Amino acid sequence: MDLNSYLAVIRPETALLAATADEAGLDAQVPTTPGWTISDLVLHIGEVHRWATAAVTCKATKLSQVPGDFLGQLPEPAGATAWLRNGADALCDTLEGADVAIEYATFLADPPSPSLLFWARRQAMETTVHRVDAESSLGRCSLISQEVAIDGIDEFLTGFVPRSRTKLHSESARSLQIAPDYSDHRWTVSIGTDLPSTERRAVDADCKVSGPAGDLYLALWNRAPLEGLLVEGDRSVIDLLRDSVQVRWG
Repeated sequence: MDLNSYLAVIRPETALLAATADEAGLDAQVPTTPGWTISDLVLHIGEVHRWATAAVTCKATKLSQVPGDFLGQLPEPAGATAWLRNGADALCDTLEGADVAIEYATFLADPPSPSLLFWARRQAMETTVHRVDAESSLGRCSLISQEVAIDGIDEFLTGFVPRSRTKLHSESARSLQIAPDYSDHRWTVSIGTDLPSTERRAVDADCKVSGPAGDLYLALWNRAPLEGLLVEGDRSVIDLLRDSVQVRWG
C-alpha cells in the first residue's frame, strides 16, 4: 500500500471507532481487550496517534527524540471522541505534508521504505485493530478489506514476529505457513531457539493456516478465534505464535 492508501484507512477507521464509542458509551467493556473500557480504548488510540504525529513532526531519527509533552491535555469524557477524531486529522495532515526523504525512526523489523510509510502503515493497522476492539463491545465486526488485511498480515509476520525482544521460541525447530484465500501472498515463519524469521514465500511447514485474509489477520492479533480457518498439521505451532506474540503499549 502507498501513503494515500494508508491515509484512506486511518480517517474512516477512526471515524468508525469514534461512532462506535458514542453508541456503546465510554463505560462499556471491550471483550477483545479484557479489563479495558471504551474510554481506555479511545484514550489509547488518541495517544498513539499524537505520539506518531510528534515523531514525524520533529523528524525523529531516534524514538528518544520524540518530545515528552506530545499528548497535551486529556479530554473531558463528553469531548473524548471529538478529541480522538481531531488527533487522527492532525496525524493524517502531518503524514501528508511530511518529507519522505527523511529517515524517520522505526521500531519493527523489516520496515517499509521510505520510512514515512512505516508510520503511516503502523497507524493504519493500529487504528483498524482497535476499531475491531470497539465494535466487539457491541458484538459486531465490520469487514476488513483484502488489501488492508494482507498488508496487516505482512506487518505482523515480518515486523512484529522477528523483533529482538520476542518471546516466540521453541526448543525444537517448528514452522508455520500463513496462506490467505484468493491471494498469491504466502508467509512462512521459522521458530527455534534463536530469533524467529519470516520468509515471504510458501515453504513446507509443520502447520499451515489458511482462510479469508481478514479472519487470518484478526486471528494473528488474537481478535478472532481459529475456528472458521483451515488449520492443517500441528495446531500447537499457531497456538504458540498467538500465545507468544502479544504487544503492549508502554
